[in-house]
Amino acid sequence: MILIILSQLFNIIIAYGQKFIPEPRLGVVSVLIEDRIYYIGGDDPSKTHSEANPENDIFYLDLNIKENFLTWVDLKVKFPIISGHAADVGGINQDSIFIIGGNHYDEKNTNYFYRFDTKTNELSVPVIQGKAPPTRVARNSVSYEGKMYLFGGRAYTPVGSALIYVNQLDIFDTVNLIWQVGSIVNSPGTLSGYTATLVNGIIYYIGGRSQQYAFSPMTEIYQYDIVADKWSLKKATTADTNAIPGPRAAHSAVLFDGKIYVYGGLYFNADTPYDVPAKETFVMLDTVTLVWSVPPYNSTNAPKLAYHSASLKGALLIFAFGIQTDLPQAENKNNNSTYYFYLNKPIIDWSSEPLSGTKQLSPSSTISIVTKTPDTPTETALPSSQYTMGKMVIVGTSVASVLVVLTIIVACSLIYKRIKSNQKIKRESNNPDGQGAFNGVEIPPDGNKHSYLQQYPPVYPPVYQQFAPQQLQPHSITGMPSPPIQQH
Repeated sequence: MILIILSQLFNIIIAYGQKFIPEPRLGVVSVLIEDRIYYIGGDDPSKTHSEANPENDIFYLDLNIKENFLTWVDLKVKFPIISGHAADVGGINQDSIFIIGGNHYDEKNTNYFYRFDTKTNELSVPVIQGKAPPTRVARNSVSYEGKMYLFGGRAYTPVGSALIYVNQLDIFDTVNLIWQVGSIVNSPGTLSGYTATLVNGIIYYIGGRSQQYAFSPMTEIYQYDIVADKWSLKKATTADTNAIPGPRAAHSAVLFDGKIYVYGGLYFNADTPYDVPAKETFVMLDTVTLVWSVPPYNSTNAPKLAYHSASLKGALLIFAFGIQTDLPQAENKNNNSTYYFYLNKPIIDWSSEPLSGTKQLSPSSTISIVTKTPDTPTETALPSSQYTMGKMVIVGTSVASVLVVLTIIVACSLIYKRIKSNQKIKRESNNPDGQGAFNGVEIPPDGNKHSYLQQYPPVYPPVYQQFAPQQLQPHSITGMPSPPIQQH
Protein backbone atom coordinates (compact mmCIF):
# COMPACT_ATOMS: atom_id res chain seq x y z
CA MET A 1 0.00 0.00 0.00
CA ILE A 2 2.81 2.40 0.91
CA LEU A 3 4.58 1.62 -2.36
CA ILE A 4 1.43 2.32 -4.39
CA ILE A 5 0.81 5.64 -2.62
CA LEU A 6 4.42 6.75 -3.05
CA SER A 7 4.21 5.83 -6.74
CA GLN A 8 1.08 7.97 -7.16
CA LEU A 9 2.75 10.85 -5.32
CA PHE A 10 5.75 10.59 -7.64
CA ASN A 11 3.46 10.74 -10.70
CA ILE A 12 1.69 13.81 -9.34
CA ILE A 13 4.97 15.61 -8.72
CA ILE A 14 6.19 14.71 -12.23
CA ALA A 15 2.92 15.90 -13.80
CA TYR A 16 2.64 19.18 -11.91
CA GLY A 17 6.07 19.87 -10.53
CA GLN A 18 8.36 19.48 -13.52
CA LYS A 19 8.22 21.98 -16.34
CA PHE A 20 8.54 21.06 -20.00
CA ILE A 21 10.48 23.67 -21.96
CA PRO A 22 10.31 23.38 -25.77
CA GLU A 23 13.44 24.15 -27.72
CA PRO A 24 13.55 27.00 -30.28
CA ARG A 25 12.81 25.99 -33.86
CA LEU A 26 11.60 27.23 -37.22
CA GLY A 27 9.38 25.55 -39.75
CA VAL A 28 7.10 24.29 -36.98
CA VAL A 29 3.36 23.92 -37.70
CA SER A 30 0.65 24.70 -35.15
CA VAL A 31 -2.87 23.26 -35.14
CA LEU A 32 -5.61 24.43 -32.79
CA ILE A 33 -8.03 21.77 -31.49
CA GLU A 34 -10.40 22.86 -28.73
CA ASP A 35 -8.25 24.39 -25.96
CA ARG A 36 -4.91 23.07 -27.15
CA ILE A 37 -2.45 24.38 -29.71
CA TYR A 38 -0.48 21.39 -31.02
CA TYR A 39 3.02 22.01 -32.35
CA ILE A 40 4.53 19.55 -34.80
CA GLY A 41 8.07 19.32 -36.14
CA GLY A 42 10.50 22.13 -36.81
CA ASP A 43 14.26 22.48 -36.99
CA ASP A 44 16.83 24.45 -35.02
CA PRO A 45 18.90 26.41 -37.58
CA SER A 46 21.63 27.15 -35.04
CA LYS A 47 22.59 23.47 -34.93
CA THR A 48 24.02 21.27 -37.63
CA HIS A 49 22.11 18.12 -38.51
CA SER A 50 24.68 16.07 -36.64
CA GLU A 51 24.21 18.22 -33.52
CA ALA A 52 20.44 18.34 -33.71
CA ASN A 53 18.21 15.72 -32.20
CA PRO A 54 17.38 13.25 -34.99
CA GLU A 55 13.82 13.08 -33.72
CA ASN A 56 10.97 15.58 -33.64
CA ASP A 57 8.44 15.85 -30.88
CA ILE A 58 4.75 16.74 -30.60
CA PHE A 59 3.64 18.95 -27.74
CA TYR A 60 0.92 21.48 -27.06
CA LEU A 61 0.20 24.76 -25.35
CA ASP A 62 -2.64 24.26 -22.90
CA LEU A 63 -5.02 27.22 -23.08
CA ASN A 64 -6.38 26.71 -19.57
CA ILE A 65 -8.60 29.78 -19.64
CA LYS A 66 -10.54 28.94 -16.45
CA GLU A 67 -7.36 29.13 -14.38
CA ASN A 68 -5.72 31.72 -16.65
CA PHE A 69 -2.68 29.49 -17.07
CA LEU A 70 -1.10 28.78 -20.44
CA THR A 71 1.39 25.93 -20.01
CA TRP A 72 3.48 23.69 -22.24
CA VAL A 73 2.77 19.95 -22.18
CA ASP A 74 5.06 17.31 -23.71
CA LEU A 75 3.23 14.33 -25.24
CA LYS A 76 6.48 12.35 -25.52
CA VAL A 77 5.64 11.39 -29.11
CA LYS A 78 8.70 11.04 -31.32
CA PHE A 79 9.10 10.76 -35.09
CA PRO A 80 11.86 11.56 -37.62
CA ILE A 81 12.80 15.22 -37.78
CA ILE A 82 10.98 17.29 -40.42
CA SER A 83 10.43 20.98 -41.16
CA GLY A 84 8.62 23.01 -43.77
CA HIS A 85 5.77 20.50 -43.76
CA ALA A 86 2.01 21.04 -43.74
CA ALA A 87 -0.37 19.89 -41.02
CA ASP A 88 -4.05 20.37 -40.33
CA VAL A 89 -7.02 18.97 -38.47
CA GLY A 90 -9.20 16.25 -40.02
CA GLY A 91 -10.89 12.90 -39.55
CA ILE A 92 -14.51 11.97 -38.95
CA ASN A 93 -14.60 13.67 -35.56
CA GLN A 94 -12.08 16.39 -36.44
CA ASP A 95 -9.75 15.13 -33.72
CA SER A 96 -6.79 13.96 -35.83
CA ILE A 97 -3.86 15.92 -37.22
CA PHE A 98 -2.52 14.95 -40.63
CA ILE A 99 1.17 15.74 -41.21
CA ILE A 100 2.22 15.92 -44.87
CA GLY A 101 5.54 16.43 -46.68
CA GLY A 102 8.36 18.66 -45.53
CA ASN A 103 12.15 18.46 -45.41
CA HIS A 104 13.35 15.11 -44.10
CA TYR A 105 16.94 14.88 -42.93
CA ASP A 106 16.91 11.15 -42.29
CA GLU A 107 17.56 9.51 -45.65
CA LYS A 108 16.36 6.17 -44.31
CA ASN A 109 12.93 7.58 -43.57
CA THR A 110 10.55 7.18 -46.49
CA ASN A 111 7.35 8.18 -44.70
CA TYR A 112 6.09 11.62 -45.65
CA PHE A 113 2.60 11.19 -44.30
CA TYR A 114 1.53 10.76 -40.67
CA ARG A 115 -1.69 10.77 -38.72
CA PHE A 116 -1.73 11.87 -35.09
CA ASP A 117 -4.75 10.95 -32.97
CA THR A 118 -5.23 13.66 -30.33
CA LYS A 119 -7.47 11.40 -28.23
CA THR A 120 -5.02 8.50 -27.89
CA ASN A 121 -1.76 10.38 -28.69
CA GLU A 122 -0.91 7.68 -31.23
CA LEU A 123 1.15 8.44 -34.35
CA SER A 124 0.56 6.20 -37.37
CA VAL A 125 1.16 5.94 -41.11
CA PRO A 126 -2.26 5.51 -42.71
CA VAL A 127 -3.00 3.66 -45.92
CA ILE A 128 -4.01 6.25 -48.55
CA GLN A 129 -5.98 5.72 -51.76
CA GLY A 130 -5.42 7.61 -55.00
CA LYS A 131 -2.21 8.90 -56.54
CA ALA A 132 -0.06 10.53 -53.88
CA PRO A 133 1.65 13.77 -55.00
CA PRO A 134 5.43 14.14 -54.75
CA THR A 135 6.74 15.55 -51.49
CA ARG A 136 6.37 19.30 -51.15
CA VAL A 137 7.82 21.91 -48.79
CA ALA A 138 6.93 25.52 -47.94
CA ARG A 139 3.21 25.28 -48.58
CA ASN A 140 0.23 26.03 -46.37
CA SER A 141 -3.02 24.13 -45.90
CA VAL A 142 -6.66 24.87 -45.21
CA SER A 143 -9.13 22.42 -43.66
CA TYR A 144 -12.72 22.63 -44.87
CA GLU A 145 -15.49 20.06 -44.29
CA GLY A 146 -13.10 17.17 -43.76
CA LYS A 147 -10.73 17.99 -46.64
CA MET A 148 -7.27 19.57 -46.69
CA TYR A 149 -6.42 21.96 -49.54
CA LEU A 150 -2.70 22.32 -50.32
CA PHE A 151 -1.46 24.48 -53.17
CA GLY A 152 1.94 24.87 -54.80
CA GLY A 153 5.05 24.67 -52.69
CA ARG A 154 8.44 23.44 -53.78
CA ALA A 155 9.57 19.94 -54.61
CA TYR A 156 11.83 18.44 -51.98
CA THR A 157 15.40 18.60 -53.32
CA PRO A 158 18.75 18.03 -51.58
CA VAL A 159 20.60 21.01 -50.14
CA GLY A 160 22.50 22.88 -52.84
CA SER A 161 20.25 21.68 -55.68
CA ALA A 162 18.15 23.96 -57.86
CA LEU A 163 14.76 24.86 -56.39
CA ILE A 164 11.74 23.41 -58.21
CA TYR A 165 8.49 25.36 -57.74
CA VAL A 166 5.16 23.60 -58.29
CA ASN A 167 1.81 24.70 -59.68
CA GLN A 168 -0.67 22.12 -58.41
CA LEU A 169 -3.67 22.01 -56.08
CA ASP A 170 -3.77 18.82 -54.03
CA ILE A 171 -6.89 17.92 -52.06
CA PHE A 172 -6.81 15.26 -49.37
CA ASP A 173 -10.02 13.74 -48.05
CA THR A 174 -9.24 13.14 -44.37
CA VAL A 175 -12.40 11.09 -43.81
CA ASN A 176 -12.08 8.60 -46.67
CA LEU A 177 -8.26 8.92 -46.94
CA ILE A 178 -8.23 9.65 -50.67
CA TRP A 179 -6.02 12.02 -52.69
CA GLN A 180 -7.75 14.29 -55.22
CA VAL A 181 -6.73 17.25 -57.40
CA GLY A 182 -8.34 20.63 -57.92
CA SER A 183 -8.38 23.10 -60.78
CA ILE A 184 -5.33 25.27 -61.47
CA VAL A 185 -6.96 27.42 -64.16
CA ASN A 186 -6.19 31.08 -63.35
CA SER A 187 -4.18 29.99 -60.33
CA PRO A 188 -1.11 31.97 -59.18
CA GLY A 189 1.11 29.50 -60.99
CA THR A 190 4.07 28.44 -58.93
CA LEU A 191 3.97 29.75 -55.36
CA SER A 192 5.59 28.88 -52.02
CA GLY A 193 6.04 30.52 -48.63
CA TYR A 194 2.55 32.08 -48.80
CA THR A 195 -0.34 32.12 -46.32
CA ALA A 196 -3.75 30.53 -46.98
CA THR A 197 -6.73 31.87 -45.02
CA LEU A 198 -10.29 30.53 -45.21
CA VAL A 199 -13.03 33.17 -45.43
CA ASN A 200 -16.63 31.96 -45.99
CA GLY A 201 -15.63 29.01 -48.16
CA ILE A 202 -13.01 30.99 -50.12
CA ILE A 203 -9.27 30.65 -49.58
CA TYR A 204 -7.25 33.89 -49.68
CA TYR A 205 -3.62 33.40 -50.80
CA ILE A 206 -1.31 36.20 -49.68
CA GLY A 207 2.39 36.79 -50.31
CA GLY A 208 4.98 34.14 -51.05
CA ARG A 209 7.32 33.81 -54.01
CA SER A 210 7.06 32.13 -57.37
CA GLN A 211 10.82 31.78 -57.97
CA GLN A 212 14.03 32.35 -56.05
CA TYR A 213 13.79 36.15 -56.09
CA ALA A 214 10.27 36.66 -57.47
CA PHE A 215 8.00 37.69 -54.60
CA SER A 216 4.25 38.01 -55.07
CA PRO A 217 3.11 41.61 -54.45
CA MET A 218 0.75 42.12 -51.52
CA THR A 219 -1.66 43.93 -53.80
CA GLU A 220 -2.40 40.67 -55.63
CA ILE A 221 -4.82 38.49 -53.70
CA TYR A 222 -5.58 35.15 -55.29
CA GLN A 223 -8.83 33.55 -54.23
CA TYR A 224 -9.95 29.95 -54.59
CA ASP A 225 -13.67 29.17 -54.34
CA ILE A 226 -13.84 25.68 -52.83
CA VAL A 227 -17.41 24.86 -53.85
CA ALA A 228 -17.04 26.18 -57.40
CA ASP A 229 -13.46 24.85 -57.77
CA LYS A 230 -12.55 28.18 -59.34
CA TRP A 231 -9.63 30.63 -59.10
CA SER A 232 -9.77 34.44 -59.39
CA LEU A 233 -7.35 37.34 -58.90
CA LYS A 234 -8.35 40.37 -56.86
CA LYS A 235 -6.53 43.68 -56.52
CA ALA A 236 -5.98 45.10 -53.05
CA THR A 237 -5.44 48.77 -52.33
CA THR A 238 -4.52 50.96 -49.38
CA ALA A 239 -5.77 54.25 -48.06
CA ASP A 240 -2.18 55.44 -47.67
CA THR A 241 0.04 54.73 -50.67
CA ASN A 242 3.10 55.01 -48.45
CA ALA A 243 1.76 52.23 -46.18
CA ILE A 244 1.45 49.48 -48.76
CA PRO A 245 2.86 46.38 -47.09
CA GLY A 246 6.03 45.09 -48.65
CA PRO A 247 6.29 41.67 -50.32
CA ARG A 248 7.19 38.82 -48.00
CA ALA A 249 7.44 35.10 -47.38
CA ALA A 250 7.52 33.01 -44.19
CA HIS A 251 4.85 35.24 -42.61
CA SER A 252 1.62 34.30 -40.82
CA ALA A 253 -2.06 35.20 -41.24
CA VAL A 254 -5.24 34.71 -39.19
CA LEU A 255 -8.87 35.74 -39.65
CA PHE A 256 -10.60 37.83 -36.98
CA ASP A 257 -13.77 39.88 -37.23
CA GLY A 258 -13.81 39.88 -41.04
CA LYS A 259 -10.19 40.96 -41.37
CA ILE A 260 -7.03 39.04 -42.16
CA TYR A 261 -4.17 39.96 -39.82
CA VAL A 262 -0.76 39.35 -41.43
CA TYR A 263 2.33 39.36 -39.27
CA GLY A 264 6.05 39.30 -39.93
CA GLY A 265 7.84 37.66 -42.81
CA LEU A 266 11.07 38.41 -44.64
CA TYR A 267 12.29 39.66 -47.99
CA PHE A 268 15.50 39.25 -49.98
CA ASN A 269 16.80 39.63 -53.51
CA ALA A 270 19.99 39.07 -55.44
CA ASP A 271 21.45 42.33 -54.11
CA THR A 272 20.79 41.76 -50.39
CA PRO A 273 23.51 39.77 -48.63
CA TYR A 274 21.00 38.46 -46.10
CA ASP A 275 17.27 38.39 -45.32
CA VAL A 276 15.61 41.59 -44.16
CA PRO A 277 12.33 42.14 -42.29
CA ALA A 278 9.31 42.79 -44.48
CA LYS A 279 8.07 46.36 -44.71
CA GLU A 280 5.27 46.94 -42.16
CA THR A 281 5.47 44.07 -39.71
CA PHE A 282 1.77 44.03 -38.72
CA VAL A 283 -0.87 44.72 -41.39
CA MET A 284 -4.57 44.05 -41.82
CA LEU A 285 -6.69 43.29 -44.93
CA ASP A 286 -10.40 44.02 -44.95
CA THR A 287 -11.92 40.97 -46.69
CA VAL A 288 -14.87 43.02 -47.99
CA THR A 289 -13.17 46.14 -49.33
CA LEU A 290 -9.74 44.53 -49.91
CA VAL A 291 -8.05 47.56 -48.38
CA TRP A 292 -4.77 47.18 -46.51
CA SER A 293 -4.13 49.12 -43.34
CA VAL A 294 -1.92 49.02 -40.27
CA PRO A 295 -3.99 48.12 -37.21
CA PRO A 296 -3.61 50.33 -34.15
CA TYR A 297 -1.20 48.47 -31.90
CA ASN A 298 1.67 49.02 -29.52
CA SER A 299 4.56 48.79 -31.96
CA THR A 300 7.26 49.56 -29.40
CA ASN A 301 9.72 46.67 -29.40
CA ALA A 302 7.23 44.51 -31.29
CA PRO A 303 9.04 41.39 -32.52
CA LYS A 304 9.90 41.02 -36.18
CA LEU A 305 9.36 37.31 -36.81
CA ALA A 306 9.58 34.88 -39.71
CA TYR A 307 9.07 31.13 -40.04
CA HIS A 308 6.96 31.36 -36.88
CA SER A 309 3.57 29.92 -35.99
CA ALA A 310 0.36 31.87 -35.40
CA SER A 311 -2.76 30.55 -33.67
CA LEU A 312 -5.97 32.36 -32.82
CA LYS A 313 -8.18 31.42 -29.87
CA GLY A 314 -11.06 33.86 -29.81
CA ALA A 315 -9.38 37.26 -29.74
CA LEU A 316 -6.08 35.97 -28.37
CA LEU A 317 -3.42 35.73 -31.10
CA ILE A 318 -0.39 33.66 -30.14
CA PHE A 319 2.96 33.75 -31.97
CA ALA A 320 5.65 31.18 -31.19
CA PHE A 321 9.02 29.97 -32.45
CA GLY A 322 10.62 31.07 -35.73
CA ILE A 323 13.45 33.60 -36.02
CA GLN A 324 13.85 37.30 -35.29
CA THR A 325 14.68 38.94 -38.59
CA ASP A 326 15.95 42.23 -37.15
CA LEU A 327 18.88 40.72 -35.26
CA PRO A 328 22.40 41.01 -36.70
CA GLN A 329 23.32 38.25 -39.08
CA ALA A 330 26.16 37.01 -36.88
CA GLU A 331 23.88 36.43 -33.89
CA ASN A 332 21.64 33.50 -33.10
CA LYS A 333 18.27 34.63 -34.44
CA ASN A 334 16.15 31.97 -32.74
CA ASN A 335 12.98 33.31 -31.18
CA ASN A 336 12.96 32.17 -27.55
CA SER A 337 9.65 33.75 -26.54
CA THR A 338 5.92 33.36 -27.02
CA TYR A 339 3.95 36.51 -27.87
CA TYR A 340 0.32 37.22 -27.02
CA PHE A 341 -1.65 39.85 -28.96
CA TYR A 342 -5.12 40.91 -27.78
CA LEU A 343 -7.04 41.76 -30.93
CA ASN A 344 -10.21 42.88 -29.14
CA LYS A 345 -8.52 45.94 -27.62
CA PRO A 346 -9.11 49.36 -29.27
CA ILE A 347 -5.32 49.62 -29.42
CA ILE A 348 -3.98 46.10 -29.76
CA ASP A 349 -1.81 45.34 -26.78
CA TRP A 350 0.65 42.49 -26.49
CA SER A 351 2.87 40.75 -24.00
CA SER A 352 5.60 38.13 -24.15
CA GLU A 353 6.81 35.20 -22.11
CA PRO A 354 10.05 33.18 -22.45
CA LEU A 355 9.63 29.59 -23.59
CA SER A 356 10.84 28.58 -20.13
CA GLY A 357 7.99 30.47 -18.44
CA THR A 358 4.33 29.74 -17.71
CA LYS A 359 2.03 32.42 -19.05
CA GLN A 360 -0.51 33.90 -16.65
CA LEU A 361 -2.84 36.43 -18.20
CA SER A 362 -3.29 39.76 -16.48
CA PRO A 363 -6.46 40.22 -14.39
CA SER A 364 -7.53 43.20 -16.48
CA SER A 365 -7.42 41.34 -19.78
CA THR A 366 -10.34 39.57 -21.40
CA ILE A 367 -10.35 36.52 -23.58
CA SER A 368 -12.96 36.06 -26.28
CA ILE A 369 -14.40 32.64 -26.98
CA VAL A 370 -15.49 31.80 -30.53
CA THR A 371 -19.08 30.59 -30.44
CA LYS A 372 -19.54 30.05 -34.18
CA THR A 373 -17.54 28.61 -37.04
CA PRO A 374 -14.34 30.45 -38.04
CA ASP A 375 -16.05 31.68 -41.22
CA THR A 376 -18.37 33.92 -39.21
CA PRO A 377 -16.65 34.56 -35.89
CA THR A 378 -18.68 35.90 -33.01
CA GLU A 379 -17.02 36.57 -29.70
CA THR A 380 -18.39 36.42 -26.19
CA ALA A 381 -16.17 38.22 -23.71
CA LEU A 382 -15.10 36.08 -20.78
CA PRO A 383 -13.57 38.09 -17.91
CA SER A 384 -10.28 36.72 -16.72
CA SER A 385 -10.15 35.48 -13.11
CA GLN A 386 -7.57 36.75 -10.66
CA TYR A 387 -4.23 35.12 -10.29
CA THR A 388 -4.44 31.57 -9.04
CA MET A 389 -1.92 29.15 -7.67
CA GLY A 390 -3.77 26.14 -9.04
CA LYS A 391 -0.71 24.07 -9.80
CA MET A 392 0.84 24.62 -6.37
CA VAL A 393 -2.47 23.91 -4.62
CA ILE A 394 -2.78 20.58 -6.44
CA VAL A 395 0.74 19.54 -5.51
CA GLY A 396 0.44 20.74 -1.90
CA THR A 397 -2.92 19.09 -1.34
CA SER A 398 -1.73 15.84 -2.88
CA VAL A 399 1.44 15.75 -0.78
CA ALA A 400 -0.48 16.56 2.43
CA SER A 401 -3.07 13.86 1.70
CA VAL A 402 -0.39 11.26 1.07
CA LEU A 403 1.46 12.20 4.28
CA VAL A 404 -1.75 11.89 6.32
CA VAL A 405 -2.50 8.47 4.84
CA LEU A 406 1.07 7.32 5.45
CA THR A 407 0.88 8.52 9.08
CA ILE A 408 -2.35 6.58 9.65
CA ILE A 409 -0.86 3.44 8.09
CA VAL A 410 2.31 3.68 10.20
CA ALA A 411 0.29 4.30 13.40
CA CYS A 412 -1.99 1.34 12.70
CA SER A 413 1.04 -0.84 12.01
CA LEU A 414 2.66 0.12 15.31
CA ILE A 415 -0.56 -0.50 17.26
CA TYR A 416 -1.02 -3.85 15.59
CA LYS A 417 2.57 -4.88 16.39
CA ARG A 418 2.11 -3.73 20.00
CA ILE A 419 -1.06 -5.83 20.40
CA LYS A 420 0.60 -8.89 18.91
CA SER A 421 3.61 -8.39 21.17
CA ASN A 422 1.41 -8.17 24.29
CA GLN A 423 -0.46 -11.34 23.28
CA LYS A 424 2.83 -13.17 22.88
CA ILE A 425 4.07 -12.01 26.27
CA LYS A 426 0.83 -13.15 27.90
CA ARG A 427 1.05 -16.58 26.30
CA GLU A 428 4.65 -16.97 27.40
CA SER A 429 3.80 -15.96 30.98
CA ASN A 430 1.03 -18.55 31.12
CA ASN A 431 3.15 -21.26 29.48
CA PRO A 432 6.83 -20.62 30.07
CA ASP A 433 7.95 -24.00 28.77
CA GLY A 434 5.76 -23.74 25.71
CA GLN A 435 6.65 -27.24 24.54
CA GLY A 436 5.08 -30.65 25.10
CA ALA A 437 1.75 -29.13 26.16
CA PHE A 438 -1.67 -28.98 24.57
CA ASN A 439 -4.10 -26.54 26.18
CA GLY A 440 -1.87 -26.53 29.26
CA VAL A 441 -1.58 -30.33 29.49
CA GLU A 442 1.72 -32.12 28.92
CA ILE A 443 1.75 -34.56 26.04
CA PRO A 444 3.47 -37.85 26.74
CA PRO A 445 6.61 -38.76 24.82
CA ASP A 446 4.67 -41.02 22.43
CA GLY A 447 3.01 -37.91 21.02
CA ASN A 448 -0.52 -39.35 21.20
CA LYS A 449 -2.35 -36.44 22.69
CA HIS A 450 -5.76 -37.77 21.71
CA SER A 451 -5.52 -40.85 23.94
CA TYR A 452 -4.14 -38.79 26.78
CA LEU A 453 -6.95 -36.23 26.52
CA GLN A 454 -9.52 -39.01 26.67
CA GLN A 455 -8.10 -39.95 30.08
CA TYR A 456 -7.77 -36.36 31.25
CA PRO A 457 -10.35 -34.30 29.37
CA PRO A 458 -9.84 -30.52 29.67
CA VAL A 459 -12.42 -28.22 31.10
CA TYR A 460 -13.79 -25.52 28.66
CA PRO A 461 -13.27 -22.75 29.01
CA PRO A 462 -10.13 -23.34 31.09
CA VAL A 463 -9.69 -21.11 34.08
CA TYR A 464 -6.10 -20.31 34.95
CA GLN A 465 -4.98 -19.52 38.44
CA GLN A 466 -2.41 -16.86 39.04
CA PHE A 467 0.81 -17.98 40.72
CA ALA A 468 3.97 -16.35 41.72
CA PRO A 469 6.82 -17.44 39.49
CA GLN A 470 8.16 -19.83 42.14
CA GLN A 471 4.67 -21.39 42.64
CA LEU A 472 3.74 -21.79 39.01
CA GLN A 473 2.78 -25.38 38.14
CA PRO A 474 2.98 -25.60 34.38
CA HIS A 475 1.52 -29.11 34.23
CA SER A 476 -1.56 -28.53 36.37
CA ILE A 477 -5.05 -27.52 35.33
CA THR A 478 -7.51 -26.08 37.82
CA GLY A 479 -10.30 -28.51 38.65
CA MET A 480 -8.44 -31.57 37.38
CA PRO A 481 -6.22 -34.17 39.08
CA SER A 482 -2.59 -33.81 38.29
CA PRO A 483 -1.33 -36.23 35.70
CA PRO A 484 0.99 -38.99 36.80
CA ILE A 485 4.63 -38.06 36.98
CA GLN A 486 6.84 -39.95 34.64
CA GLN A 487 9.86 -41.55 36.24
CA HIS A 488 13.11 -41.30 34.34
